[in-house]
Amino acid sequence: MQDDDREKTAEIMQMDEIYFNSMLNISATEGQSSEGLVFSRKLLRMNPCRSTVQIPESQECLDLTAFPERWFLRPGEAPLNNRGWVFQERTLAPRIVHFAKDQVFWECHSLLASEVLPQGLPCAMALHSTKGIGLSPNSGNVLQIRSRWYELIEEYSRTSVTFPEDRLLAVSAVAKRFCYAMSLDPSTYVAGMWKDDLPLSMLWSQEPLPGTAGPEPASIGREVKCAPSWSWASVLATVVMVASECLVVSTEVLGLELTRKSPNLFDGTESCRLLLRGPLTKLCQHLRDGEAWVQIGQDAEFRVFHEFEFQQGSSIIIWWDTAREIDANEFFLLHIASEHSVDGRIERGVVLRKATDRGSFCRVGSFMVPFVSKCLPLDIERAFKNCSLLLGEDDFLERRLSGKCVIEVI
Repeated sequence: MQDDDREKTAEIMQMDEIYFNSMLNISATEGQSSEGLVFSRKLLRMNPCRSTVQIPESQECLDLTAFPERWFLRPGEAPLNNRGWVFQERTLAPRIVHFAKDQVFWECHSLLASEVLPQGLPCAMALHSTKGIGLSPNSGNVLQIRSRWYELIEEYSRTSVTFPEDRLLAVSAVAKRFCYAMSLDPSTYVAGMWKDDLPLSMLWSQEPLPGTAGPEPASIGREVKCAPSWSWASVLATVVMVASECLVVSTEVLGLELTRKSPNLFDGTESCRLLLRGPLTKLCQHLRDGEAWVQIGQDAEFRVFHEFEFQQGSSIIIWWDTAREIDANEFFLLHIASEHSVDGRIERGVVLRKATDRGSFCRVGSFMVPFVSKCLPLDIERAFKNCSLLLGEDDFLERRLSGKCVIEVI
């Protein structure tokens, strides 16, 4: 079957039915290579030590539990679950038994337990389980389910696949089940995203690879060709998605043209062009006292950071897609949305570089102007509008009187 692409595609398209309708999934979760399924376990060594202490001032009693250093396996961090193809098994199967080296764990949609704690692990220890929303119609509101999808994508992005072109195929069964749960047409799924979420779903950021902070040509090339540059699936790296509930959009989608990789609508794409209209400006960079700064228009100037740490003053956070081989001398900013939170207003967008054709770009990063920045939102809006006049004729397909530009992102 592995050598027959047509048969392989047909079988993969049925994986969601197989796992979702199964009774129990048995997993050699902590097995390395040929170590097998069942290990010799010494549960007495893993039993926690329990004690009750009384606080003198309040006479309140507290129950304390101490565990051995290596008593608990988080299934999501186990060797087997670091493999991309295993992710959909764990996500879709209603019940799983995990065979670990020190004890057996089991989980379902409502519980993660073990031989030592058969009544269930405390929530703080279980952390974030992939067992959450039941993926069937009416199992939750659409916003909840869609938010859950992007949470799972963050988890999935930490796994690895042997063949990079399988980046989307390995999670296609989960995507199909989510599509069913939201009662959506499968054609609305594009390269790991849903058409209705664009352009907001473009705001994901990549966690920097070790030793990389900027757009260096020598950055580790881990780019995937089965997805457009604006999709999280285009980089083999851990990604962080942005919640869209409080975002006010400034860029709109005018069109989408794509060629799919296979008959499976939840697989990747051969080509994908996204037509957008929004505020666009050149990223003018310079050094001051050894620090990187960027300027937008005549007045808006920002010091560049690569992670948010409540920096004061005029600051902009730029997360470069360091998994890409970025070789460009000129970059652009496309403002996509403003986030109106209780703390203040946050500006968000993507960093682009020119592609070959006129008005065509590739994504190379994302940016955020945080609420602690002293630059006023109106100043940023004005800067983007005025800055569009400094663009060259090859930098856009069309420029509107509002200052917004029509461009294509591939």
